[in-house]
Amino acid sequence: MQYEVYSLKDRADLIDQVASLDDRSWPLFLQNGDAKSWSRFYDELSDTVLVLVQGDKVIAAGFTVPVIWDGTPENLPESIEAVLLNGLHAKRHGLKANTLIPIGALVDAEAQGQGLSAKVLVEMKTLALSLGLTSLVVPVRPTKKAQYPLQSITDYSTWRNSDGYLFDPWLRVHEKLGAEIIHIAASTLEVASSLSDWSAWTKMVFPVSGEYVVPGALMPVVADTDNDRAVYNEPNVWMLHPMQ
Repeated sequence: MQYEVYSLKDRADLIDQVASLDDRSWPLFLQNGDAKSWSRFYDELSDTVLVLVQGDKVIAAGFTVPVIWDGTPENLPESIEAVLLNGLHAKRHGLKANTLIPIGALVDAEAQGQGLSAKVLVEMKTLALSLGLTSLVVPVRPTKKAQYPLQSITDYSTWRNSDGYLFDPWLRVHEKLGAEIIHIAASTLEVASSLSDWSAWTKMVFPVSGEYVVPGALMPVVADTDNDRAVYNEPNVWMLHPMQ
C-alpha cells in the first residue's frame, strides 16, 4: 500500500479528517473517559501525531506522546491521562523525553485488512528513532477482548493460537514486530457517569445494581443504582518494542 506520512502539525489542513477518524474509532462511552488532555493532540502535541495519507484522504493516524520513563514496568504511567500529562510537562518545561508512548493507532474502515495497523507501528518506531528516543512502549487495547469481557485481562493476554502466537489480533501484530508484554494494567482509563448518560451512550438500561456486559467494553460496567452511577475501567497490556 502506497501512502505518505506527515505530522499533524505539518498538515493542519487534515485536522478535521483526523478528528473524524478519532471519533469513529472508539465506542461512545470511551470518548467520555477521564483522559481529559486528549484534545491537546490537536495543538500542543500535534507534532507527534502521525497522519498516513493517500492523495488527500487520511487512511490512518498514530497518536503518540514523548515522555520521560525510567524503563521499569512499575513506573509506567498509571493511566492514559498520566501519559498525556507526562508528555505535556516535558514539552512545556523543555525537558528531554526518552520514550515514545503511542496511545492510539487508528485505521480508516475502508483501509482495514491490508496490514496498515502494523505499518502505523513501524512509522511510530521511525518517529521515535528520529527524535532520539530510546524506548517505544505501548499500552495495547486488545481488539477481541470485548468478546470475552468476563475473562480477566491477565488471563486473556496469555492466550495463544496453535501457531504459538498470541490469540488477540492486535497483541499479535505487536508480538510479530518483536514486542513483549511487560505489564498488565487493570485500568488505564476510567469512565464514570450517571446511569442516564450510560443509557444514552450504550442504548442499554441499568435497572439494578451489578455488572453489565456492554458492547465494546473489555470488562463489565459496574452499575450502582443507589448512587445513580456506573463505572467502567479500561485495562491495557503494556508491550515494549525493540528499537533495533
